[in-house]
Order: sequence, then C-alpha cells, then structure tokens
Amino acid sequence: MSDDALKMSGQSFLLGSQHALAAVGGIIAAPLIIAMGMGLSASQTSYLISAALVISGLATVLQIVRVGPLGSGLLSLQGTSFAFVGPLVFLYHGLAENHSSDEALGILFGSALVCAGVMIVLTTFVKTLRQLITSNVSGLTLVLIGGSLMEMTALSLFDTYTGAAAPGSFLWVCGITLVTLLGLTLAPRLRMVAILVGLVFGTLAASFFGWVDAASLNVSSALFLPKLMPFGFGIDWTVVVILFPIFLVSATESIGDLTATNALSGHPYGDAAYWYRLRGGLMGDAMNSGLASIFGAFPNTTFSQNNGLIRLSGESRPTIGLYAAALLCLLGLMPILAEAIQLIPEPVISTVTFILFSLVAWAGLQVFKSNARSWRCGSIFIGGLIGGYWVADSVDTWTVLPALLIQVLAFPVSNGAFIGLLLEAILPGQTRAPNAR
Repeated sequence: MSDDALKMSGQSFLLGSQHALAAVGGIIAAPLIIAMGMGLSASQTSYLISAALVISGLATVLQIVRVGPLGSGLLSLQGTSFAFVGPLVFLYHGLAENHSSDEALGILFGSALVCAGVMIVLTTFVKTLRQLITSNVSGLTLVLIGGSLMEMTALSLFDTYTGAAAPGSFLWVCGITLVTLLGLTLAPRLRMVAILVGLVFGTLAASFFGWVDAASLNVSSALFLPKLMPFGFGIDWTVVVILFPIFLVSATESIGDLTATNALSGHPYGDAAYWYRLRGGLMGDAMNSGLASIFGAFPNTTFSQNNGLIRLSGESRPTIGLYAAALLCLLGLMPILAEAIQLIPEPVISTVTFILFSLVAWAGLQVFKSNARSWRCGSIFIGGLIGGYWVADSVDTWTVLPALLIQVLAFPVSNGAFIGLLLEAILPGQTRAPNAR
C-alpha cells in the first residue's frame, strides 16, 4: 500500500471513529430508556443495548454498501430511533398484562417486523410517500412524540426527587448532567458527543455521592453474539396499527437526513440519481428495522449527527462510515460495555432524556414551521395536536367501541398522526411538494 493510501486510510479511520463516538450516545440511550420504561431485567437490558450497537453497525454497512436496490451509498449512519420510545413502552405495558416479559417483547419485535416489511414496499413509491407525509403531519407527530415523552420523563424525575433520601444530592447530580449537556450543545465542535459526555459527567457526579457501585459489574461472557428471535415471535395487529404511523414519520425524518447527506457529499438535488439514492436509503432503513426486529433490537433510522461531522470535516467518503460501523460492532460485541451502561443512575438518564425529547419536540416544531404559510397548515397542526390528546383522554368512556379499537385510540401520538393525515387529505388548498412528481 502506498504512503498516500496509508495516509488516506488512517484519516478515514480517525474520522470514522469520530462518527461512531458521535452516534454511540444516542444508540445506547434509546434501548436503555425503553428498557427502563418497561422495567426489564438486567439481562434483558444488557442484550438490548449490545444488540442495538451490533445491529447499528451492520445496518450502517448495508446503508453505505449498496446491495441491489438497498442502501443509499452515502456516508449515512444507522441507529435506534427515538421516535419509537413512547409507543414501545406504552404497548409493552399493555401486552405485559396478559403475557410474560419475553412474550411481550417477542410480540413487539414481530409486529415491528410486519411494519418494516410494509415500509419496504412503500419506499418504491417514495415520491408519493413524500407527498402524503407532509411537513405538517411529520412536524405534528414529532411534537406529539417529544411532548408525550417529556411529560413521562418529568413525572419520573419528580417521583424520584420526592422519594429521594438526599434531595440535595439529587439536584446536584441532575444539575451537573444538565449543565454539561446544554453547554456542549452550544459548542458546534462538541455538540455531536454531548449525549455521551453528559452521561459520563452525570455518572461521575453520582459516584461522588456514592450512587454508583462498580463492584456490582457482572459480565457473564467475554463476547456478545446476537440471537435470532431471542424473545420469541408474535404479531399483534393493534401493535402494528399503532407503530405503523411512527414508521411513516421516521421515514420522513430519514428523507431529510439523506437529502442533507446527499448535498454535503456534493451531489445535486432532485435529479434521477438523487431519487435513486433516496429510494435506496429508505428501503435500507426499512430493511435494517426488519433486521433489528429479527435479532431483538428496536427499529433503526438514519442518524443526523454524522451530517454535522461531514460539514465540519469536509469529508464524505463512504469508507469513513465503514470504519464507524466496524467500531460500533466492536463495542456491541463487548458485554462489559452493556453492563457498565446499566450503572448510570436513573436521574442522570432521565435528565439527559428530558433534553433529548425536548429537542425532538423542537425539531418537530421547526419541521412544521419550515412550510407553514397558511391557515390550512395551522389547522392541521392544531387539530391533530388537540384531537390526538382529546381522543386518548376520552376513549375509555366510549364503551360502544370494540376493545381493540379502544386500545388503538388510547395512544395520542398515533391518534394525532391519523387526524393530521385526514385533515391533510380533506382540507382544501393542498399544494404539491417540490420535485414530488
């Protein structure tokens, strides 16, 4: 190998390591938050964290290295989607009333696999999909997701505070975590690792007060290997109906991420090659979510952090992403990492996640505002927002409805998404999205 090739390879490795570190905080946070919300065991949580890292690495490879129609061919990283946190926790508790913990997880993963299969088919009609899921609907749904999760996290923090033996220590730990996270988000070059560093500093602060017991680390094996259907397999059509709108909104987020990566990579927007890459990226997203379901990990999506790093470094070679994918897989194969992550105290996790979910809601508001130019847009947004919560709060009194439908309507996010789609279809004055021909 020539000196130039070695230099290029070394540069790609360093940049790939930065991409992996920028993504790893979000990748581990999502399954950890879901596991905590579900009340899963330590062994189940360890599996979900390790599987999320390994599957994210494999999914990134599939996204970058095109396999037939699958993949964008761009430097695009994959990771567990935060959009599914609330719906999955909500659905798990409903399933756990009549199923064991493993059975409930198996049903969630089986139902997500069905949704992923449908999305693979729908992505062939990407232009129609983009016209259907407008910025009004996707912005509304993201605000509902972020808002509902902020409410859940705030209640958890309040309950922990009121029951804390030392409220002063609790406030110090949460405050240090919050200041670290917010401080890093204000620094463009450090923003990509804000989640990871916030978790580390919060845990160090908790250690000072004796909250962390490293002696409790118990690694059962030296190597983690994902298993096929580790929690069994099942399908619940109520779960499918509730999850599917979230898959649609996640796809619209990916459209934005992939379009940004396409532009940062120096490719033109709107030509045949753009639509080819976009279709392949969305199909890769769906396939990767299906792959995640098969191996016991939650749905995947493109991560936007890497776009910030591409902008900062000016380098968009797909090889960089392959190094990042290899590092993610390597981290996932080490069980001690998943065990160590579980030492992070709940107040630290909740503080970080409250900020993350507020950013989800803020991102939704920005998506909506980007094209909100008429009373029609405001009607769709406000109607879906109010209608989603009103239906969820009132449905228990609608005893004439079938029990299955009541279950579906009890979740405000899917309600709001459906109402937004309906209003988008029936209100006069809809305009075509640019290049959606």
